Amino acid sequence: MDFEQLAAEYSNMIYSIIHSLRIYKNHDEFYQVGLIALWEGSQHYDEQKGRFSTYIYKFIKGKLLNALKKEKNLDDRSIYPENEDGFNLTHEDTVLEMEDLLSHFHHLTDLQKKWVVFRFYYGLSNRDIANMENIALRKVRAWGDLAMKKFINN
Repeated sequence: MDFEQLAAEYSNMIYSIIHSLRIYKNHDEFYQVGLIALWEGSQHYDEQKGRFSTYIYKFIKGKLLNALKKEKNLDDRSIYPENEDGFNLTHEDTVLEMEDLLSHFHHLTDLQKKWVVFRFYYGLSNRDIANMENIALRKVRAWGDLAMKKFINN
């Protein structure tokens, strides 16, 4: 069976799992996570270990729970600064389009721009960036320190 048929057959299961986990926002993102999990699970399935539907249900649910946990961790680490009027800015207010963001940092090196994008566009911590780039945390902090100094001095 090709993946399109498999996706059509298990689409309702993915939506059912999303509903059972009480996911109320970003449905399309979580549905995509479910589809990717369906594909990955179908690649790793061993017929000797039981029925495919039972296996894939648990596999998809596990992937969705992991994605939900990542999203919650990101939300917990996000800082919503106050503007001059004392009102809290929402996450949507603080997210800039990539081009707008980089236009303010055009004078930075490529590594410093990478730090700016990861930090301010994707909301990653320095530790997350270091893990992603597989480098020392002190190097990532140095990128950020230099980027912010250059930004303030320009």
